[in-house]
Amino acid sequence: MEQQLQSLQKMLDTASEFIVNYGFQLLGAVVILVLGWFTATWLGRVIYRLCEKAGLDITLSRFLSSIGKLVVLTFVIIIAMGKFGITIAPFIAALGAIAFGSTLAFQGPLSNYGSGLILIITRPFVVGDTIKVAGVT
Repeated sequence: MEQQLQSLQKMLDTASEFIVNYGFQLLGAVVILVLGWFTATWLGRVIYRLCEKAGLDITLSRFLSSIGKLVVLTFVIIIAMGKFGITIAPFIAALGAIAFGSTLAFQGPLSNYGSGLILIITRPFVVGDTIKVAGVT
């Protein structure tokens, strides 16, 4: 019985030492994530409103607001990882290598996305238009 109590006391000491050493880092990372989420949501709404005021297409407005929100969330997650004690320099280098490799691998689909973005920006037709190509409507 005494050995079990000592084992329990040792576990409690280890847990309290862990909480004391890493509690503020964990709390800081959670605060950064929560504030970052609210900031990204706010920025997405601001970008969407600015696009509406500028008279941009609704598809392009949603796309740009989503991209803005995604960029902010990416930076927030990287900052929070640094707060957890994860070194982010190798992580950022790996992200660069992945981005380089993926652009080469997804060259065809990315060109399709680029073409779609050009269609949205130039707006030769908008949502609700009917298009007839080679006898197909």
